[in-house]
Amino acid sequence: MSDVDGAYASGTPCWFDMTVPSRDTAMAFYGPVLGWTFDGDFYTMCQVRGKPVAAIAEPQPGEPAPEQSNWTVYLATDDCAAALRRVTDAGGQVVKPQEDAMVGWLAIARDTTGGIFALWQGRELSGSQVVDEAGAPCWSEVTSADLPATVEFYRRVFGYDTEPLEAVPYVTLNSDGRPVAGVFAGADQRPHEGHAAWLAYFRVPDAEKAAEQAVSHGGRVVTAPQDSSYGRNVVLADPFGATFVAIEPPTN
Repeated sequence: MSDVDGAYASGTPCWFDMTVPSRDTAMAFYGPVLGWTFDGDFYTMCQVRGKPVAAIAEPQPGEPAPEQSNWTVYLATDDCAAALRRVTDAGGQVVKPQEDAMVGWLAIARDTTGGIFALWQGRELSGSQVVDEAGAPCWSEVTSADLPATVEFYRRVFGYDTEPLEAVPYVTLNSDGRPVAGVFAGADQRPHEGHAAWLAYFRVPDAEKAAEQAVSHGGRVVTAPQDSSYGRNVVLADPFGATFVAIEPPTN
């Protein structure tokens, strides 16, 4: 069990949500694929062991359904207003100004290569209450066509220490001496060609079974299951086209 107590370190992916045309369709997909249970109506909490790890919502009355549903990755900050200033100073854009979301302060931003992400200054809810176990988030990364520019942007906003990998075009973002996210130079997993996109990883006990469940419940396999040093993973798309990674932990 990996319960989260207290605040997330600055720059750590801490929450995940998306707006979909049909909440019922989303729940019918993610329940079997990730083992989630659900609570709430408009902003439905996705739960592991009864604790929230993500959320799904439908458009508010009068709002159109999104053309493309995507998981939004929230990055923790202890000062949302200051983080927004750093976003613009680093060349990014404010998509949605800071607002009081009752349980925390929220803002939406765009990085210099087009990637959308959220800032979250939690009060009553620090973020996902479970991590690194079946159904829970375990990693996030942003894919970009311009690796150096993307790394520099996030370094300026969150003060990450960065660590490039030797074998692949990938840079790990470290906060408080701990790896919390990554930047990958690639386009295969980007829903919008030419723009960076954040990709959430969720732990599953069996990657092959997750892929089978995804297909049988209206989704598709984007990238076939493959092994890595971090486990067997598969890139999936839900019935609305939102992509995510289901990853099975390594056996040893």
